[in-house]
Amino acid sequence: MPPAARQYEPRHPYHATRLQNTGAPMTERHVTVEQQGRVGLVFLDRPDRRNSYTPLMALQLQEALVDFDADPEVSVIVVSGRGKHFGVGADLDMNWRDEKTHGVETLTEPEKAPWNLNTPIVAAINGDAIGVSLTWAMQADIRVVADSARLAFSFNRVGIMPDRGSTWLLPRLAGFGVAMDLLLTGRTIDGTEFERRGLATHIATPEDVLKVAVELATDMAEHCAPVSMTATKRLMYEFLESTDRVAAYNRERRTLTWIRTCGETLRGIAAFKEKRAPEWGTTKHTRIPAELR
Repeated sequence: MPPAARQYEPRHPYHATRLQNTGAPMTERHVTVEQQGRVGLVFLDRPDRRNSYTPLMALQLQEALVDFDADPEVSVIVVSGRGKHFGVGADLDMNWRDEKTHGVETLTEPEKAPWNLNTPIVAAINGDAIGVSLTWAMQADIRVVADSARLAFSFNRVGIMPDRGSTWLLPRLAGFGVAMDLLLTGRTIDGTEFERRGLATHIATPEDVLKVAVELATDMAEHCAPVSMTATKRLMYEFLESTDRVAAYNRERRTLTWIRTCGETLRGIAAFKEKRAPEWGTTKHTRIPAELR
């Protein structure tokens, strides 16, 4: 039996105020969460609306990720959609010209952006992902995609432009030419092409996407040192913005040496020799010393 979904509740008065600003009822739930062992599951949960995106969903999604990131018992987060779709883009019944509504989605708290969280995030794209739903999935660290999913950065086809840093990220993931093609044309591709273009690293049938994502996350949670995963994620995003290869090499070496002093290397070697799961001594919240920068 899967664990019961937690009901989203704003953790702080500040978040409650932001939710009120969306105009949605405070009790309305567009995101739900579950937990399987050390894996936190986050679901975009509007299947009757094909998980179409709303400002309320954006805030609840951010809060769910931040809550799981703060939980030392959660090693990896998986995000997926309830029902047949990951998300079909913005809810077109909303007034997206209202700056008070749309403004809550600006990156006013960059420390809460997915790439700045300590916890690895896996997007399980179980079905169609269009527009803002797809650009959110691109912010995950790893993507599993359904082979038959329809995917489109469709912004230019509805008179807006790509969002959520996609004009910065896609050229780095897929190359400048591929990014230009997908972002300018807004054309729809299937999961097979999405994976072939390097935008996902795992592909499965729609029925198996979540299973594959959870199995991947569970394997990471059971066999990878938390501090090592956090350091790897942080350095990889940091080096996306660096052109100094020697500085990056040396920073990586300093961080590696520090991780060894935490004892994780010896624990990992012992577990490997004894053919058992490691018993790590760090958590994802173990701080990398500032002097290593």
